[in-house]
Amino acid sequence: MMTKIPAGGGGMSNRSGSSGGLVDYLEKEQQGQWFDRSQADLLGAQVVAEIDANKKNLGRDDAKYYQVILAPSQAELAHIGSDPAKLRDFTRSAMEQYAQNFGKGIESKDLVWFAKLEHSRHFNHGDRSVQLGEQTKGVAKVGDQTHVHVIVSRTENLCQYQDGKKTGQHQRKNPYHLSPLTNHRATTKGVVTGGFERNGFSQRTEQAFDQAFGYARQLTESFRFLHGMKHGDEPTKAEWQRQASAAAADRHQRTQRHEPAQTTRTPDPTPKTPEIDVTDDLRAVLGQALRQRDTQQLSAALASAQAERDRQEQADKQKAELARKQAVEASKLAEQENTIKEEKTQQQALKRPTINRGLSL
Repeated sequence: MMTKIPAGGGGMSNRSGSSGGLVDYLEKEQQGQWFDRSQADLLGAQVVAEIDANKKNLGRDDAKYYQVILAPSQAELAHIGSDPAKLRDFTRSAMEQYAQNFGKGIESKDLVWFAKLEHSRHFNHGDRSVQLGEQTKGVAKVGDQTHVHVIVSRTENLCQYQDGKKTGQHQRKNPYHLSPLTNHRATTKGVVTGGFERNGFSQRTEQAFDQAFGYARQLTESFRFLHGMKHGDEPTKAEWQRQASAAAADRHQRTQRHEPAQTTRTPDPTPKTPEIDVTDDLRAVLGQALRQRDTQQLSAALASAQAERDRQEQADKQKAELARKQAVEASKLAEQENTIKEEKTQQQALKRPTINRGLSL
């Protein structure tokens, strides 16, 4: 499952104006067929009207909306038969995760968003095969390429916001401005509270798909594995690779014995998603793989390694502080010695007998 939130730029990615350009572009396969939290078969004109009208207290150059792309793998699509109804239900679940991920106690109904299914994808400059010269930019990708584009307003649903003020549900002076590209993550102090943890959103979206459709996700297609292999250090990558090899060997043995293969089981999504740290991710995933015989040993080894690193860092800090204090003491001693020498020199000069160089008469 690929979950992507484009950072934006020029052209249709310029989100400071109307959403009309992006909506027109997404109509290239078929007109209409947009859907939201409770409706389907909506027209593009309605999408543009509602997204563009849902803005308040934003500057001319501020982003007015964002795009979320949900792209299931071909294996995931095959599991649900590329059923449009199931993909719409999954998108609605993903947008619930999107709302919760801001940490502000809001739900999908507090957003203004519209989504559309697309069935083809093309190679672009960001694809590795294009960069290596193995594919040509613009060529259609083979196989089932069904995916979902979501356009979501940056401002919370103003109708819901106004109703909440009338009923006393909240006392906020202004509606929330919600950016999934913020660098804030679960902040509790300062002007901005809450935030958006993009890695956590990707993970929870993947988990929502698995739970909704009973998808048995293999370790090598999990977000944690792919994230760890891309961003982890060499020891972490080696551990992930070892786990993948062990899982592959287990599947092969079970196939030979005609037993169902073990799969990576992911935890239930929770409203609070911690900052993803590669080593912690590895330890968390392995801690859930209760059926793997060496999981507890590996987890303990990682914990021990982390404790050793913390101990070493503390020892290095203490050594540095000790060296600094010794340098200060040495400097003070040197100054004292120089002062003593100067005092002795002055005393000797005062005790030295005076020589009378006058002429005798």
